[in-house]
Amino acid sequence: MDARALIEEFNAAWSRGDLAAMSGCLAEDVSYCPNAWDGPAGTVRGRAAVVAVLAGQSGSGEGPALGAVWATDDRAVCEWAWPPAEDGTVLRGLDVYRVRDGRIVAKDVFGKITS
Repeated sequence: MDARALIEEFNAAWSRGDLAAMSGCLAEDVSYCPNAWDGPAGTVRGRAAVVAVLAGQSGSGEGPALGAVWATDDRAVCEWAWPPAEDGTVLRGLDVYRVRDGRIVAKDVFGKITS
């Protein structure tokens, strides 16, 4: 599976809240580094730990709109944006992925709040 198809599969599982399918897209040694919009960024390592964090962020309900996936070789990028907050600001950003052997080995999140 190429990087783009893998990330699209992961995003679809994330949108459904399908933890088993998300887990299947991740390498055992995956690392996840979310953005630091609410404090210092920390890196989560290992499939089980990453899935546990993602469990609280995924699924039905109001979440970010996921954009197109751009990929080449072992790298992929996906834009996203949360619905506007009460003050009109929007949290938007990019997920940057690294892929190895058909699995995600790194997911780094970069975001900013815009008005």
